[in-house]
Amino acid sequence: MRFEIANTHAYPGCRVRLADEDNADEIVAQFSDGTIAGARYSRNGSATIRLTISPYRTARGTDIAEKSWILTPDPKGGGWKIKARSAD
Repeated sequence: MRFEIANTHAYPGCRVRLADEDNADEIVAQFSDGTIAGARYSRNGSATIRLTISPYRTARGTDIAEKSWILTPDPKGGGWKIKARSAD
């Protein structure tokens, strides 16, 4: 499964699209600059997704530490939206 993040990093309000839902062999987050990071997720029914993104470096060289996020459905744009950072 691939989580396509609509920016170079995740933040509250950022849109997320799920792709390759049938392929659970590899779970990754792909950012708008083409950077790909490992990820893990868990679902709470159809209401929320908890997405943890492994540390990665943006295409411009910024190091981003591992963080977990809560995703909720985005009724306006379809797909998902990052609601908040998850307290680990």
